[in-house]
Amino acid sequence: VTGWQYQALKAAHFSGLKINGLQQSIDKTVRYLESTQTKDGGFGNPNRGGDYNQYNLTGAGLLGLQTLGQNKNIPIGKGIKFAGELFFKEPPNWDKNANLYCWYYYTQAFFQNGATVWKMWNDTAMAQILAHQAKDGSWMEETTTSAAGSTLGALDDKTIYRAALCTLMLEVYYRYLKVGDKAAGSLFDRK
Repeated sequence: VTGWQYQALKAAHFSGLKINGLQQSIDKTVRYLESTQTKDGGFGNPNRGGDYNQYNLTGAGLLGLQTLGQNKNIPIGKGIKFAGELFFKEPPNWDKNANLYCWYYYTQAFFQNGATVWKMWNDTAMAQILAHQAKDGSWMEETTTSAAGSTLGALDDKTIYRAALCTLMLEVYYRYLKVGDKAAGSLFDRK
């Protein structure tokens, strides 16, 4: 839920409209996201088997800080390192660990970061997405190690949900500006 909320705050900020309390809400959201980051750089519960765990939430936490953070002390680099190491050890695999909701946030966060971690993600996860698209344009049902956030819980709408997430990930090349392109200063040199 936080992921969609911070995207709404970003959109409100970039609209140029004067919205009372907007900056305070953004600041509170950044502080909240920072409070959920663990010492190893991930976001959420370190226990992979538990709810709200780092595998599921780190991409969303990173994108939130990249999107809203204006303070160079925000620990984005530590989170990118954690996520990159996570997927280096366990590469994205549709038939083993696909969680498309989580993959959506990792796609955005790695794209925003660029560099080696984006290349690794782009070469592995995006290849998995393309390889599992059916001839009719839909995507095959994924196999996930965690139901939290996966499309499997979407019941009758899971085919549409899966198509929406995969399409959004494939649009990253064309649709999304890097957040630093709209904000003052660069977000990409943060540690």
